[in-house]
Amino acid sequence: MKYCVLFLFSVLMFVSCDKVEVPLSKQEKMRASDWTIDTMTVTYLTSTSADSEVFSLWKRFESGQEVNTKPDCLKDDLVKFRVKNDGSHIPGPNKCATGETNDIEFTWGLRDADTKIYIYGAYALFGQDVNGDMLFFDEDKFAFAFYRRVATSADSVNVRITCRLKKK
Repeated sequence: MKYCVLFLFSVLMFVSCDKVEVPLSKQEKMRASDWTIDTMTVTYLTSTSADSEVFSLWKRFESGQEVNTKPDCLKDDLVKFRVKNDGSHIPGPNKCATGETNDIEFTWGLRDADTKIYIYGAYALFGQDVNGDMLFFDEDKFAFAFYRRVATSADSVNVRITCRLKKK
């Protein structure tokens, strides 16, 4: 009888245990997928830091026509966020610059309760080290913004670069 009660108790304990699903953190979600740059915009700021004008960072003229689409050389690029704050910008076969390597390593991370992002060494993508604000984070896309000082013909102005990445 004592073994029967022990067996019954064991079966009840096994059946009553539910696995608790722990949601993935933003960093784990970033590491779980490959990403591509979806859009990049530049916002020119007024002297009071209010938004002035917003343009695609890829605005250019091709055959006399204004084009705002992502350049062909970036369409096949991947961004990989790895463990230990390592990351890679992997240019595809269509390179943007002569001599561009196949794996450009960078350092990345989130801080301040995942509201800030830093990316150091991804100059081919962002033109500088990034210390920015995480604007939003969804399962399949996220966006961040960082500031840059840009020289103009007369002076220099502050701009905000907004970058949106999506899952590959």
